[in-house]
Amino acid sequence: MESVTNQPVSQAHLSDDPRTQGIDAEFQQLISQIARAFGQIAQVRGRRATHSYGTTAQGVLRVLDSLTIPEHNIFLPGKEYAVLLRHANIKGFRDDAILDGRGATVRILDDNIHTPLSEMNLHESIVDILMSTGRNFILGDAVSFGQWVASSMPDRAKMLQAFPQIVPIFSEIIRDPESYTQLHYYSETTYNFTGLNNKSFFLRYRLVNQQNPTVDTGWIDPKYVKMPLDFLPRVASDTRPEHYLQADFRQKVRHGGVSYLLQMQLQPITESIETNERAKDCTIPWEETAYPFHDVAVLALDSILPDELAEPLEFNPYHAPPELGLILAKTAHEKASVNHLRSIVYQISANMRKYQTPSSELVEWGTAQPLSLQDQYPYGPTTDKSVPSFDASKPLPARVQPRPRYLANFGLHLIPAQKLAPTLPELGITGVLDLMGSSVASYMPPNLTRTRLDKFSDEFFVERRLNGFNPGKFRQVSGQPWQYTVAYDCSKFVVEPSGLLPSHIEARFTLCDRSLHPHSIQFTLNGQTDTQHPGDSNWEWGKRLFRCAEFVFQEIQSHLGRTHMNMDQYAMAYYRNVVNNPIRLLLEPHWDGLLNINKLGAKLIKGEEGFIPEASSLAPKEVDAVLREEVSSLSYKNWSPHAKAIPDPVFNNHYDPAAIAFWDILTQYVGQFFIDHQEGIAAHWTEIEHMSADLVSHSILDPKLGTLAIQNVTDLQRLCVYAMYHSSFFHSWVNNKQYEDGGDVSYSTIGLWDTHHPAYNPLQTAQREAKQVSLLWTLSSVRYNPIMDVGPAALKDAIWKIVIRSNPVFPSPI
Repeated sequence: MESVTNQPVSQAHLSDDPRTQGIDAEFQQLISQIARAFGQIAQVRGRRATHSYGTTAQGVLRVLDSLTIPEHNIFLPGKEYAVLLRHANIKGFRDDAILDGRGATVRILDDNIHTPLSEMNLHESIVDILMSTGRNFILGDAVSFGQWVASSMPDRAKMLQAFPQIVPIFSEIIRDPESYTQLHYYSETTYNFTGLNNKSFFLRYRLVNQQNPTVDTGWIDPKYVKMPLDFLPRVASDTRPEHYLQADFRQKVRHGGVSYLLQMQLQPITESIETNERAKDCTIPWEETAYPFHDVAVLALDSILPDELAEPLEFNPYHAPPELGLILAKTAHEKASVNHLRSIVYQISANMRKYQTPSSELVEWGTAQPLSLQDQYPYGPTTDKSVPSFDASKPLPARVQPRPRYLANFGLHLIPAQKLAPTLPELGITGVLDLMGSSVASYMPPNLTRTRLDKFSDEFFVERRLNGFNPGKFRQVSGQPWQYTVAYDCSKFVVEPSGLLPSHIEARFTLCDRSLHPHSIQFTLNGQTDTQHPGDSNWEWGKRLFRCAEFVFQEIQSHLGRTHMNMDQYAMAYYRNVVNNPIRLLLEPHWDGLLNINKLGAKLIKGEEGFIPEASSLAPKEVDAVLREEVSSLSYKNWSPHAKAIPDPVFNNHYDPAAIAFWDILTQYVGQFFIDHQEGIAAHWTEIEHMSADLVSHSILDPKLGTLAIQNVTDLQRLCVYAMYHSSFFHSWVNNKQYEDGGDVSYSTIGLWDTHHPAYNPLQTAQREAKQVSLLWTLSSVRYNPIMDVGPAALKDAIWKIVIRSNPVFPSPI
């Protein structure tokens, strides 16, 4: 037997790690395969590969005054430690009503029990104790476990014949409890225990409810276990909330606290290899009559650790001192090999979900050299016309590749064509386009304007300028008969020969009784300036021209520019430099999928075959020019929706109050986060300095507007608010509303054409309009990282509070 010391490593080179030394080639290969598989699961989930959704409580572990175990360096009578305990479902299901194994992980910290949370080092432990329901694990060595992991369901069914213990063990693991607190949790695998007298034992742990130590609930009828399916779906009649176990545990901890009793089983180490291997066999329970459980310590839990602090934690059975150490194996056939394998798999998974590079040399066994962050995240070719962004010709690093939630969300709107019957066309977006051709626009689902009888009314024209897909454009003026304008200047950009795009167009509005009313539209088209008022013969033509120009600038400036390429420059500087700074907890949930969709957008939206140059009258280089001009005017410094809002109260202005409310929520949330994490931010400030250097060196910001340099904590805080706002609220608004305004070509098109011009092509125009409608349907239907789904609990709570205050009768967050 060999035990090891606690050497928790994050993003470290592990080729010299004790777990990789002295093991045979078969075990090396198996570890590599399993670690890769679990790492990929963690990568695509963006969470732990197993135990994905959990609740972590904080409290005190107090060793009992009277003990029946040998004297031990850690478990001294009366000794107190700060402690964490995390409950989760083993396979990572979000829904607690799916019948699964239940887990309890204990982390004993080296902090004083009176140390404030803000000063605790939650990432370093004296020991991590990983436990779950069921006394035993299903397979006794790494070889059989690796076979189970790699097998299909039919192959697993065959394994049940070779390993008959799997079914009864799973029948004990899978539970349907009413509370996490009414279960027994076992370490299942075996550890080393060395007392102060240097005498060693084999060790297993158990955790039980202190008030009701004999109560172990949630048992299910074994006849319902349908192996090889290693869980049971939610019962159709089960109406319990999705998070009923998590909510119950949080409620109990916060209202009276929860107390657990930590117990140990000890078995002497003998001279018999066979006896020792049997003691390490995790498929065999230790008889309690021969090896009773000893009461060791009480865990008193009285607070819930915030999710943003709990999620980054890495629990691992390797985190233990020698006197409670992990037992290592030399081959994949030894009984200790399961826990040995698990410790490496967990570390790979943690690195894959948290850091730019997993411990690749641990997976590849020295055959691969990890790339630097700068090499993994290369900037695209730099020219005087380029916007700083990820090089679209290079592969995306694992950390930012699409995850299943994104793929499912996006893929549901791009269903592959399927031939259902010889007489039916292929369905899915491809088949529909083939069937409908250029007339697809008339068959697409109705958008907002197609359902409005008043879509061409002046009142609706005003409402869409306030709340449509290109909001926040009103500018207050004085000394004119009108008080507000929305204007677009296209004079710098070349238009296709048959295209109709005014070089300048301005809509003017008067304010009366808290309502905006159209005053006039002035536009310059083909060198001729015209002004139209409501009721004039060309008033509707003026509005149509305005909607077209607005569409062009919505797509290039507001959508592509402000939310995608603007965020790309910040994300690139971040990913190239930030690994350990706590701001990753703020920014990464909001940037999930950003570099991927921008890489796709390089061809889908802009470029030679992109939607904007194909459907509008602007050539690709003109689209790039508009984009560059927009991004060069954007800075996180001294920007807020407060300054852009209409200063006068307007009764149907919904965008400005919503934007301001969300900005204020983020400002408060980020401010508190910086208070809670000020030490961590300061400790890893060098990463921010390097991020700042990348931002500045690649920035195209107009020098008149200053610099994007992050010069202090205040700058960093502003940057986080700005990035989170644009990645969430503003992107959702301008993206999700595209189909509302642009899904009806009779109301608004991104391109208008002179039907009398020799270059006019009616078939091409129909194809352009079809592409507009079908693409906007896809883009608007996909929801990217909605905060009320993927956001941290504290931010969700803040949003709910303001929604309830604004609408106490029927609160419903957007």
